[in-house]
Amino acid sequence: MKVKHKKSNIPISILVIGVFLVCALIIVTFLISKAKTRETFSGVDLIEKMNSQVEVYQATGDLSGDVITNSDGKKVFYQERIDEGFWFWEEDRVVFSVQRRLDSLVAP
Repeated sequence: MKVKHKKSNIPISILVIGVFLVCALIIVTFLISKAKTRETFSGVDLIEKMNSQVEVYQATGDLSGDVITNSDGKKVFYQERIDEGFWFWEEDRVVFSVQRRLDSLVAP
């Protein structure tokens, strides 16, 4: 049995490979966007954590939260989200940080 139409196999093969590549590209794009979207709302989480520490401080006067001294010499509540470098030569960087001064708050 001989195949008469060998010329039609090449365009169909190219079409199948193209559809496969487009589907693979779509899947990779969705995975990347999912990873990027996850970090979009990281600031909201830090602000909520900061607010809960401030409420505990205002209610009890307890400084058990993350308290640092800033460049002005004043104590502040401080939260930060760090993006770790994927490759070993990439440096870590602060993506989002929140600070609130203690002297603006009223402790019991």
